[in-house]
Amino acid sequence: MNNGDAESAIKAILMLRSEMAQREARMSASFSQQMQSLREHVGQFREEVTGIVRGASAQIATEAKDAVSPVAREYDRAVSATSARLQGASKTVWMWFATAASILLLVLLVGWAVLGYYRRELTSVKEELVRYEEAIPVLQAYYASDVVICGDRVCANVDPKGQRAGDKRQYLQARPRTRQ
Repeated sequence: MNNGDAESAIKAILMLRSEMAQREARMSASFSQQMQSLREHVGQFREEVTGIVRGASAQIATEAKDAVSPVAREYDRAVSATSARLQGASKTVWMWFATAASILLLVLLVGWAVLGYYRRELTSVKEELVRYEEAIPVLQAYYASDVVICGDRVCANVDPKGQRAGDKRQYLQARPRTRQ
C-alpha cells in the first residue's frame, strides 16, 4: 500500500467520522426537541387540570347559590305570609321552619356530595398525571436501549460487556439503540 492510498483511506475515515458525528448531533437534537415537546404537553396538561379545578370551584359555588337562593326566597315569603295570617298558630309556623330547615339541610347535603365528587375526580386526575410523569424515565431508558416488544415481553440486544444489575447480578445492560 503506497502513501497516497493511505492518505486517501485516512481522509475517507475522517469524512465518515465527521458524517457520523453530524448524524449523531442531528439525532440528539431531534430527541431533545421531542423531550421538550413532551414537557410542554405535560405543562399544558397541568394548566388544564388547574383550569378544571378553578372552573369546578366556581361552578360549585354558582350551583350552590342558585340552589339555595330560590329556597331562601321561598322561605322568606312563606314565613312572612304565615306570620301575618297565623300569628296565633305557632304550630304552623314551626312546621314551616322545620320544612325550610330540612330543605336547606338537604341542599347543603347535596352540595357537600357534589363537592366530594369533584374532589375525587380531581384526585384521580392528579394521580394519573403523577403516573405519566413517573413513566418519562422508563420511556427515556426504552428509547435509549436496543429493545423491542416481543408479544407481552421486552426483547433486548444484550451487551455482554455491559453493566450488570440485580441481587445476583443476573441482568445485563442492553446495547444502545443504533441510530439510523
